Amino acid sequence: YGTFVEEGTIDLDRTMAELGIDDISPLTETEKEARIRDLLKARSGVYHPAAYETAGMKAARPARGSHTRDTFWYYNNWDFNVLCTILEQHTGRNFFVDFYHRIAAPIGMEDYRMMDGYHHLESEHSMHSAYPFKLSARDMARIGLLFLRNGKWGDRRIIPESWIRESTRPYSDTGSGGERAGYGYLWWTTEDPELKGMYSALGVGTQMISVLPRANMVIVQRVNTYEGHRVRPNMRLFKMVLAAKVASPKTRPRTIPLEVKSEVEGIAGMTPAQMVSYVGPYANEADMMRIALEGGSLILRTYGFGNYRLLPMGEDLFFVEDLEQIALIGRNESGEPSDISLHRTRGLAEFVKIINDKGVEEGLAWYSSRAENRRFPPFSEADLNALGYVFLRQDRIDEGIRIFKLNAEAYPESFNVYDSLGEAYLIKGEKEAAIRSYEKSLELNPGNENGREMLKRLREKE
Repeated sequence: YGTFVEEGTIDLDRTMAELGIDDISPLTETEKEARIRDLLKARSGVYHPAAYETAGMKAARPARGSHTRDTFWYYNNWDFNVLCTILEQHTGRNFFVDFYHRIAAPIGMEDYRMMDGYHHLESEHSMHSAYPFKLSARDMARIGLLFLRNGKWGDRRIIPESWIRESTRPYSDTGSGGERAGYGYLWWTTEDPELKGMYSALGVGTQMISVLPRANMVIVQRVNTYEGHRVRPNMRLFKMVLAAKVASPKTRPRTIPLEVKSEVEGIAGMTPAQMVSYVGPYANEADMMRIALEGGSLILRTYGFGNYRLLPMGEDLFFVEDLEQIALIGRNESGEPSDISLHRTRGLAEFVKIINDKGVEEGLAWYSSRAENRRFPPFSEADLNALGYVFLRQDRIDEGIRIFKLNAEAYPESFNVYDSLGEAYLIKGEKEAAIRSYEKSLELNPGNENGREMLKRLREKE
């Protein structure tokens, strides 16, 4: 925002009425008096439902009309989301493209890709998208360093120095955390003298960029939110870091190249034509998704939790980068890709890779070693069943049968596992084994209509 203010493109005193901002439930004339700078301070007085709100934010949201602009502070996603709408209206550019050209590229971000941001729209709540995006720790540190250096990167001015001062001073007492916390323009501030004038940007799960001007220091905190991890800001730890500092920083610090290590080493190759065959919309239990081909990579675009590269592990089987999950592609009756399922089980990718590289016997031996002395099976019933069907679709019938049998051993009370095993035996032409599997499925669940119908057909053929 500071660059556009300096250019004269944006006037912070423009109101929502002047900007033509409204929402699903129309804003009142009083709400439309809110200015851009009120939104930056989270003091708009507009308490309309917003995208990306947590349950706690919804519960704490004041009633519509309870406060006028600039009289009350509330951490308000409506304010933050509308700020993005205003930026895109004024610039005519996608927020993430503009961020890349104005900030990421000039300060040498090493990991940020424009696919790492997305517009999160919840049209049932608001017409304004949230705009979450993911950053690596070292790219977050660059943002902190840019502010620590008052908006300069080397000899280049990226952000006006006056904007640094204006946006990082408190306009509200948030009364949170017992640390004399305040709020500036989207920055959290503290008056605690031990924290050396610290101000911080906080993200989901308390991802954190903290700038400590009087200590010439930036501290970054990253959290694995993909696995549901959350932490609180640990001011005691920050003070311990400050107390431990014994020397000045190097004049020319060097960053260490990123080593990407995932569960999967040695991703399978895939031709452009094969990649194109996966492009299109997909059904998923959680939401609709889309696979796109960009820059020579398949990108999984979700409508609720971001965009991710798909790394091929074989036909219909992918490793989802960042999420570190397995994506299994399902097919319709015509054999075309139609649905996609994501599996969180850690280690499933390694299991598949061992089967692909060394054979199913090696994979089962690895599974047994993992299962030893465990109270629960290493992988869920759904994971193993879905994997079995991937092998069936790849015409790897024997491997599919072994996976279904493994699933039956792990989950002997599941009628569905035996139903799937019966289907696999039937595909191979082993009717007696198929009959036994369907009989077991019906024994476990007499209401299994598919099993009953399949048994009827098989016995009629006999």
